[in-house]
Amino acid sequence: MNFDIFENINYQNLEKLYELTKEGRNISDIKMNYSRDHTYVRENLNFLFENDIFEAQGDKIKIIKDEEKIFKEILINKIFQKNNIYFVLLKQYLQNFTLDKDNKFKFKPDKNFNYQTSDMRNFLISLGIIKNENDEYIIINNEILNKIKNQKKSPSRLREELKSKEQLGLDAEKLVYENEVLKVKKLNENLEVHHIALEDVSAGYDIQSYDDNLEKIYIEVKAVSKTNYQFHLSPNEFNISKIYNHNYYIYLLPVDLSNPKKFDYEKILKINNIKNNIVDNSRIWKVENDGFIILRKDN
Repeated sequence: MNFDIFENINYQNLEKLYELTKEGRNISDIKMNYSRDHTYVRENLNFLFENDIFEAQGDKIKIIKDEEKIFKEILINKIFQKNNIYFVLLKQYLQNFTLDKDNKFKFKPDKNFNYQTSDMRNFLISLGIIKNENDEYIIINNEILNKIKNQKKSPSRLREELKSKEQLGLDAEKLVYENEVLKVKKLNENLEVHHIALEDVSAGYDIQSYDDNLEKIYIEVKAVSKTNYQFHLSPNEFNISKIYNHNYYIYLLPVDLSNPKKFDYEKILKINNIKNNIVDNSRIWKVENDGFIILRKDN
């Protein structure tokens, strides 16, 4: 599991951004004032966007449902209502805690697991959810476990999340398409870039463009987390990548919701030869199964 998505996320940083936003400042002013005595502005801003505490409105940030509660309470409620990757990882970690004879929920991880989960553990400590005592971690407020147990996702909520992801993916494709058009025009004005996914979602790629040698290239666009660039590769995409080999590219475009354009194009990764450079490259990439196809055998 990718516990490192919590890297550089800290409660004190989140609280500072919340306070600056409540003052009605624009995004540039918030970033400038925050950066005077705090770090990792992009990571912490995006965390607040991704957990539905902030939303962008032009060059300003709006606080969603600014309730009359202290920020820590708002933050905890939002995280444990969202049911996103942050919640899934927090739930997995907190389920390791067991009730002892003193009526306290404790967990003593081995060194390897403690290292793997250090970013998320430090976040939970900064948030005041757990504390460390004699190499054991203790849940400070047992009510947090009820929030995990009571978390549910309705069909309508699932549809909303899927629709939002679909729109984000389309926005990423459009941005890549626009940049490919500009690039190709400089190479040869007679060549055209095609946004294939608007016509055929089964093609195995989103955009047909050209490289600097005027060879056709086939681009699959993925909107990804800026921390670990996690993405899903379908069997069809992988099979098409083997057909086009070095002419098939995956463009990994980091999402940056603190940016009005939603993405950080300067950090885009463009990778071809997918089998060698990603699937078989365990030094850089971790490949995991996310399901099974099961068929009944004939007797």
